[in-house]
Amino acid sequence: MTAPRTILVIGATGQVGHVVVEEALARSLRVRAQSRNAARATTLLPADAEVVEASPTDAASLAGIIDGVDIVILTHGGDSDLENHYYAVLPALLDALAGRPEVHISLMTSMRISHPSGESWDWKRRAERLVRASGHPYTIVRPGWFDYQGAEDAQIDLRQGDLVERQPGVDRHHVAQVLIEGALNTSGEHRTVEVFSRPGAPVTDFETLFAATKPDTVADRGVLDQDLVPPGDEPTRVQTDLARFRA
Repeated sequence: MTAPRTILVIGATGQVGHVVVEEALARSLRVRAQSRNAARATTLLPADAEVVEASPTDAASLAGIIDGVDIVILTHGGDSDLENHYYAVLPALLDALAGRPEVHISLMTSMRISHPSGESWDWKRRAERLVRASGHPYTIVRPGWFDYQGAEDAQIDLRQGDLVERQPGVDRHHVAQVLIEGALNTSGEHRTVEVFSRPGAPVTDFETLFAATKPDTVADRGVLDQDLVPPGDEPTRVQTDLARFRA
């Protein structure tokens, strides 16, 4: 019998992270839940999750918790300093994963971040670029507005291109499912998707769901993104990281 896969959830006690933990356990996956405060996290998460304490922006700290991990799901948030509290997790993680290019990375970002804003949110776009360039299999998930879905919106709605004019809602469980199933299904690899909720039956065939989307073809952007920022226009820190981690 094949051993269950092990998922490391970074940001496990957050508003989506704890749902990822629950959904992964429901799939009989092994869950390692990262927190800066393990004692607090243990009171918030299911008993079946292995809670581990680590700083997500410190490579040595992360290296101590990734042994045996097949999938890393990042649902970490950030305060106003997204450069040092959100983006900084990615180079730390990639350093910790050195020599393990097979580990799948699922990253949650936000809608509309492919469009240049000149603000701190641009660091989420930069985090996406680093994941794409790293050579790891990946799924990048841009959720709609949490909990603004309707009562009948039981079906996952995947889109691409980051062109949403209105801002549909999404069930947090749908976000968690896409982050997990993107790693478990072959057609979920090398995808950048927006995820919303719409009326309809719940999705049960995730391979078919992802197969209806297009894979990314270059590291600079999601496959259908149109409002592009040239990599050479990114800050020196990002260009250095891209050069260092590019597969």
